[in-house]
Amino acid sequence: MTTRVDGGVDSGVVRAARLDATGVRGPGLPDAPAVVDALLAVQGQELQPALWGLSRRVAPSSRPGRAALNAALADGELLRTHVLRPTWHLVRPRDARWLLELSAPRVERLMASTERSWDLGDLGPGTDAVAAAVADGPRTRTQIRAELVARGVLDPDAPGLAFTQMLMHAELQRLVISGPPPAGRELQHQSYAAFDDRVPAGYGPLGERFDADAAVVELWRRYLPGRGFATLNDLRLWADVTVRDLRPALAALTDGGEVVQVPGAGELEGLTLVATAATADRWLGGGDPAPGDDDGTAPVADLLQAYDELLMSYRETRHVVLDPALPPPDRAGAYVHSLAVDGIVAGRWRWPAGRTALDVQWLRDPTPAERAALDVAVADLGTYLD
Repeated sequence: MTTRVDGGVDSGVVRAARLDATGVRGPGLPDAPAVVDALLAVQGQELQPALWGLSRRVAPSSRPGRAALNAALADGELLRTHVLRPTWHLVRPRDARWLLELSAPRVERLMASTERSWDLGDLGPGTDAVAAAVADGPRTRTQIRAELVARGVLDPDAPGLAFTQMLMHAELQRLVISGPPPAGRELQHQSYAAFDDRVPAGYGPLGERFDADAAVVELWRRYLPGRGFATLNDLRLWADVTVRDLRPALAALTDGGEVVQVPGAGELEGLTLVATAATADRWLGGGDPAPGDDDGTAPVADLLQAYDELLMSYRETRHVVLDPALPPPDRAGAYVHSLAVDGIVAGRWRWPAGRTALDVQWLRDPTPAERAALDVAVADLGTYLD
C-alpha cells in the first residue's frame, strides 16, 4: 500500500475532512459514549457545553438531551478527569487507565512548576487523604476539603489552588476519578469516586500490562480516525507527548501501511499531514468527493463549545477553520464559545443562563441565509436544553 501521497492536500479538503472525522458533519454515531470512543478524549472543562458538543455528534434519530448526557456521567459510562494536559477531558472507562499512565508524568512535572511558583510546599501527603476520603463512597469537593482539613493535611486558610492541586495529583496517580453528582444536581457540582470503582482493571486496548511504546502507537491509531488530516505537531500539542516518542510510532504505522503522509498545499505548503489510509483514500483517492467552500448548498451554522475538538485537536494547523480577516477565538469573558459557518469561525456566543435567549456576537456581517442557519442551530440547542 502507498505510504506517501505525492499530491498535496489544501485547507479546503482538510477542513471538510475534519468536519466529517470529528463528527460535526455526517450521519452521527449511536450515542455519546460512542462519540467519546471515536475521539478518544474530549476536552471538557466547560462541562455542560462539552456535553452539548457530544450530543451534536449523535445520529439525529437518537440524539440525547441534557438529562441523558448527565446521566451517562453519573452512571460512569463517561468519566471526567485531568489527563493528557493539565485540563479536564471526558474519556471512556476502558481508556482512562492507559491514558493516565501515558500522560501523568509530564502533567505532574508541569504542575510542579506551578506549585513552586505559588510556594505550595509538598502536597504529596494530600493524595492519600483524598483517597481515604472517597474509600466509603463518592464525595463532593466540599466534603473532601473538609476531610483534608480535619485530618490536618490541608490548612483551612490554604489557597484554593493547593486543594485543587491535591485533587489533580490524586487523579493522576489513579486514586480518584469523577463520581456521580449529589442527588438531583448536575455534574458542575463535581464529585469524586475511588478510581478502581469506576475504571476496569487492565489497560484497555493495551491488555493487562502497560507498555509505553505500544501506548504511543495506540495514541496515533485512536487520534487520527477522529481528526482527518493532522500534523505530528498537532498530536504533540494535543496529547503533550514528545516528538521523540511520536516519530518512531508514526514511522511504524507508515511502514505498515496504516497511515499515509501527505504534503500540504496552498496555505498548508511546507507541512506534512498524516491521515489513516482510509481517510486518504476517501478524500484524495477518488472516493467521496470533498465538498468545496461554495458548493451551492445553504450554509450550515454550528454552535461549537469553547474547547470543541474541531478547534482543540490541532494547534499547528488550527487556522484552517479560522477566517484570516477575523480575530481568532480568545475565550475572553462570557463569550467563550465559537459560532462556525460552514466550518469557519464567524462569531462567538455564551452559554444561556436559565431561560434567557441565546446571546451571539457575529464577528462579521452575516448574510440572511447565515442568520437563518443560526436560527436552526439555536432551535436545536433549545431542544437539547429542554
